Amino acid sequence: MRSNPEMEILNRCLMNNAATRAIRFFLITLSFVFITAFNNVAKAQDIEAGGKLFKQNCAACHKVDKKAIGPALGGVTERRDQEWLLRWVRNNQELRESGDADAIAIYEEFNGSAMPAYPQFSDDDILNILAYVESEWAAMQAAPVAAEGGDGAVAAADGGAGAASGPGLDVVYVLGGVVAFLLIITYVLVRIKNMLLSMQGREPKSLVDDAIGYANWFSKNKTAIVIVAIIGGVIGVNYLWAGMTSIGVDQNYQPKQPIAFSHELHAGQNEIDCNYCHSSARHSAMSGIPSANVCMNCHMYIQEGPEYGTTEIQKIYDAVGWDPSKMAYKEDYETKPIEWVRIHNLPDLAYFNHSQHVVAGQVECQTCHGPIEEMKEVYQYSPLTMGWCINCHRETEVKMADNAYYDKLHDELKEKYKGEKITVEMIGGLECGKCHY
Repeated sequence: MRSNPEMEILNRCLMNNAATRAIRFFLITLSFVFITAFNNVAKAQDIEAGGKLFKQNCAACHKVDKKAIGPALGGVTERRDQEWLLRWVRNNQELRESGDADAIAIYEEFNGSAMPAYPQFSDDDILNILAYVESEWAAMQAAPVAAEGGDGAVAAADGGAGAASGPGLDVVYVLGGVVAFLLIITYVLVRIKNMLLSMQGREPKSLVDDAIGYANWFSKNKTAIVIVAIIGGVIGVNYLWAGMTSIGVDQNYQPKQPIAFSHELHAGQNEIDCNYCHSSARHSAMSGIPSANVCMNCHMYIQEGPEYGTTEIQKIYDAVGWDPSKMAYKEDYETKPIEWVRIHNLPDLAYFNHSQHVVAGQVECQTCHGPIEEMKEVYQYSPLTMGWCINCHRETEVKMADNAYYDKLHDELKEKYKGEKITVEMIGGLECGKCHY
């Protein structure tokens, strides 16, 4: 039998070792929680990205605060569960065909006006849009309070609107909460250990001493190093892959232009043919940017717009030196170019010919540029990557109608492929030299 002093020392050692193991376990667990939380926060809903997608794809039919072509969207996340909303946005026709009563009721309420399907949207894209809608709705709800509550309320409403313009606020709150939680737990654990040391008659250690001790322990503990390395590696590969796959892809690029030209108004409501302004698309490799003189063909007489009044049209007059009051050009006026910002820009190593696609291929502008007639502000709709072009060449059928110049070639193709679908790939559409020479 061991003497009582020996048993007491043994018990203290066991207690100290148990406390140390517990603290180490907590620290490893909390490190895992922190890294995972940081990874998830980095993927938190991006209100700014959601706003861009909403304006590009939804604003033509939906308003936040009132009915338009489609229902008002304010508060939609409270009325519908997330899974239903994801299914509705991605393919509402499929949802209706499944027999969903709510989807059918909305379709009938709006006289069978079907919303386009968006299968290209990821869950995060849709949730970003919903986050933007709810932030806008919250700002609108705060506006009446601002009107009644004086300057303080106005500031609150402005703060709400400002929060909607950027994605960082939620991230800061969540990360701040995680850091605060870790600090509190660390403080509690250090106090517990020091209490145990005092019970054993030993000198308590400071937080710095503990940190040095745990750093030394961690550097010698292979299991902990492997766990953290695996977690860090997974997160690193995740972001590295995201970065690599997005290099050079400017999809959704939407720069601010010097004049707020609306394609929705001109190409959509007024049904102006794209080739009227971009006439060289039929005759050359480049589609061309219309000169101010082309704008003046109409705006010599149309001097006021429905959205901006005379403000944006005046910018054209300032460029060419037109005096609308006298209906004449100013004498000896030094004209100024309108510095449009280029949106679609292939790398120099790639060759693309608009006339070949528009005339011989009979490709609609919307095939590459998206629903341009619905865009108030133009953005890059398609990725314009090599894989995207190749896939189009593999799937697009050669247009033989109204292409008399190629009749002989078409007859030879029909004879060769005996009724098969003849795609661009079959006439050399995948040859490297077609686009790279």
